[in-house]
Amino acid sequence: MLLRFYQKLRGRDDSDPCLYIFPFSLHSIMVQFTIALALRNKSQSSRELGRIKYRLVNLHRNENLSEDYLVHVNPRGKVRSKGIDTVPALTAKSIPAPLTDSLSISYWVCEQHPSLIPETHRTTIQRLLSQLHRIQADNNPNPAVDDILARTDISLEHRRALEHKRYCDRKQIEPDFDNAHEEGMTDQARHLFCEVVVEFQKVNHSGVWIFGDETGPTVLDAHIVAFIARLIDIHLEDLVPPQLHTYAKAIMELPEWEAVMQGMPTVWNPSLGPINQL
Repeated sequence: MLLRFYQKLRGRDDSDPCLYIFPFSLHSIMVQFTIALALRNKSQSSRELGRIKYRLVNLHRNENLSEDYLVHVNPRGKVRSKGIDTVPALTAKSIPAPLTDSLSISYWVCEQHPSLIPETHRTTIQRLLSQLHRIQADNNPNPAVDDILARTDISLEHRRALEHKRYCDRKQIEPDFDNAHEEGMTDQARHLFCEVVVEFQKVNHSGVWIFGDETGPTVLDAHIVAFIARLIDIHLEDLVPPQLHTYAKAIMELPEWEAVMQGMPTVWNPSLGPINQL
């Protein structure tokens, strides 16, 4: 089912917004879940958001390094200021250039569906999202970049795009990868969750969402739940406070989460088979 969904959208069509994704990219999941929550109430969403299409970028096949993707969709080959994921990316007639990081794309979704970032909580949501997206898990460069650059049959434009990506990747690498870096990530996650719990307890007594059921789902809910789901899948659920673990598990039972994940975990494993055979 998932493959048929992606196959139908493989061709490029510039008339509608197009989100380039990989189903096991955390940042792709964050954006997809943001969109799914927005479309819970289509009457409050822009017509443009309702027309959004999805295109698979198969990272297992290094499709993110293709000339078409690097030159026309995501020239830096990056989705955020740190790290070297390459999806999601968004193209749309209404934006002057592709959006190539999950936070910018999510804020674009919020423009199409303003209730995802209510004014009363805007400052808090933006602060906590910035904090979340500063947490960096992995920034190892993709060795396939050098392999492709060693070829003699690529265009000059493609070569320049690959060299630029390699430069950006190397520039973002942290000076070391020792345990101190891991501990820093752990501390950042715990600190973030403490702040989210504070907001949850301010307004939420028995409701589902961080800012209460009267406010409803926000972009912060979408990103926090995806992050918690990833921590659970990589066996770091001990970082998640019990209250937020219960909160996330309840939301992961909703049809919007199921629509995004199709019953799959957030991390690919060999038992799932190749991406193109899901």
